[in-house]
Amino acid sequence: MTGDTLFWLCLGGLVYAYLGYPLLLACARPFAARAYAAGAQAPQVSVIVAAHNEADVIMDKIRNFLALDYPAERKQLIVISDGSSDGTDEIVQTFQDERIVLIRQEPQAGKSSALNRGVEAASGEVLVFTDANSMFSAEALRHLVAPFVDPRVGATSGVLQYEADEGSSGEDLYWRYEQEVKKLESAMGRLLGANGAIYAIRRELVPRLHPLDVNDFRVPYEALLRGRHVILASEATASERAAPSVGDEMARKVRIMSRALPMFFSLAVPTLARGRLFVAWELLSHKILREIQAVFFLGMLAGGVWGTAMGTGLGPWLLGLQVLGYGVGAAGWRWEGLRRARPVRAAAYLTMIAVASVWALARWVGGRNRAIWQRTDRTPT
Repeated sequence: MTGDTLFWLCLGGLVYAYLGYPLLLACARPFAARAYAAGAQAPQVSVIVAAHNEADVIMDKIRNFLALDYPAERKQLIVISDGSSDGTDEIVQTFQDERIVLIRQEPQAGKSSALNRGVEAASGEVLVFTDANSMFSAEALRHLVAPFVDPRVGATSGVLQYEADEGSSGEDLYWRYEQEVKKLESAMGRLLGANGAIYAIRRELVPRLHPLDVNDFRVPYEALLRGRHVILASEATASERAAPSVGDEMARKVRIMSRALPMFFSLAVPTLARGRLFVAWELLSHKILREIQAVFFLGMLAGGVWGTAMGTGLGPWLLGLQVLGYGVGAAGWRWEGLRRARPVRAAAYLTMIAVASVWALARWVGGRNRAIWQRTDRTPT
């Protein structure tokens, strides 16, 4: 093997994960697409929010819940305050409404533990999971639960819309791409993972979460394991601000990616054991390959260095292009003004993904995953 060969093999892995997989989904869609019934039903719904130090948004979240266009007597909001110390609890308690339930989790035990407690306290037949800073559109709840009239549907995911400015982290650009992939999966009833800001599942399908589980993947995935369909409710929308800096977004990515990798591998065996071959292919292509993309990034860099050192092939060019790309990305990361140019913003985000994937892999291998999450600062900089 030469340095050039190593580079192209690793690049091929990334190209397949980000372009080849969606193209194959698009080719399969005409043969595997599903149609689903929808209705105007209004089942009893429990909206569950795990909150840690969310005093700056929790009042808006509760008001948003109360204003939703959904029968008042058929909706419930459960806020699990996970060791909050900023007055989150006191704000929730100012709402004298029996539909709003506050659960105090002390000491802080992490999001999965908080959600488990919320599920236990919920009275709804459909459970909706969301974040404290995610605001639903007026009819989001109706659109989110409408597909449950079809007995094949086990879980639904709404759509998150980012309120990003030109100097944001670039997550908004990536999110548009990811949304298109989700539409392709959803067309076949096999949406792989939901949006943590807005998703719903039948109560009887909710698994008990492990402390290190990524809930918006593990919860709807249980529906797929049990043979139910998971689809995108595209008219059910929520909004929130994108992370104000690349550094903030990278910290969140590292936390999620380092926890997701062992979860994905642990789910591969039961998926194959239950004969969910299409879902297993999705799991490998959409999730596992992206979680190990650190190997591809490092392999590409090593291939460029190897070829340059040996003075053969395209080594110097391949290494130079990578250094240039990372340099532009790092500059966009460092200087907010440069990120106003879309190519620089995209380069900054891709550079962040590369660094985050390497950091996450090292964190997982080093056994430094933590169940307790740290709130991402959403204050614009």
